[in-house]
Amino acid sequence: MAGKQLISELKPGDKVDSYFSVNYKKPVSDYKYGSMFEFRVADRSGQITVKYWGGQDKAAVQGLFGSFEREQVVRVKGEVGEYKGQLEVTVSEKNGGSVSRVKEGDYDTSQLIKSFENIGEMKEKLLLFVDSVRDPPMKALLDSLFRDPDFMEAFSIAPASITLHSAAVGGLIHHTLNVAEICLRVTELHSELDRDLVITGALLHDIGKVESFKVTSNISQTEDGNLLGHIIIGDQMLMGRIRALDGFPELTASKLRHIQLAHHGKKEWGSPVEPMFPEALAVHESDDLDAKLDNMITKRADAVTEDDWIWDSRQQRLIYLK
Repeated sequence: MAGKQLISELKPGDKVDSYFSVNYKKPVSDYKYGSMFEFRVADRSGQITVKYWGGQDKAAVQGLFGSFEREQVVRVKGEVGEYKGQLEVTVSEKNGGSVSRVKEGDYDTSQLIKSFENIGEMKEKLLLFVDSVRDPPMKALLDSLFRDPDFMEAFSIAPASITLHSAAVGGLIHHTLNVAEICLRVTELHSELDRDLVITGALLHDIGKVESFKVTSNISQTEDGNLLGHIIIGDQMLMGRIRALDGFPELTASKLRHIQLAHHGKKEWGSPVEPMFPEALAVHESDDLDAKLDNMITKRADAVTEDDWIWDSRQQRLIYLK
């Protein structure tokens, strides 16, 4: 197999011969000349759709379709084309294409999933934030999570998203630290805010992602991540820890729950409630700023074009590349 081709570097007309992780598959269907199926693949640089165009032997196409599953790695040989403004890989006998399963150990996982190199340093920095909280109940709550070795290990390697921002091993702790740093600056500018409440809320706002995402050959959502979402999972985790602490103040518990439940800012963005006090607003805006900045910086860095602009469908705006 040739060296790894990254999805972000593919252009129309390119020949593809590389390995990718399978995100999802669509069932076999018929077309004019036989049977076909499509599936979505990913690597550390992005995602792309692959379409396999088979002949009249539907059983053979079904057999190929069943030879690999989601989260497994496949070698794809084909050609890059464009359909409705989106790049895709076409695989057919006509272009000498093929799809085959790649065994574990025969590929470099680091080419499929991004990973932060400084996870150990980030863990130390997060604990410094924990130790900066002076309110005894909130400090005890943070200690119960971030000084729990099992939770801290899971938290420090979890991603913050699948594709939107900090989509990497270690992405969750990276994003959480960024949000806490922004919140810290906000409390310095606005001394009226309850600093401990803001910092505690910032550190806790995304804990549900530990159980919402899983990392295999790619980043995907768990069943609970899909069915419940990280905000609801996070609220359940938070209440479980609070109940295990004797005499935790009810109002503090309600405020921390509100910060977590409101951190997406709007109901249409997935929050059951919207920020109702300044500390909750500070965490939401800090979270939103870091996520959007990370997304835009990544899009600009990964852009492969001679144009000065690219369109970002997520944020519905042009991004200037110069």
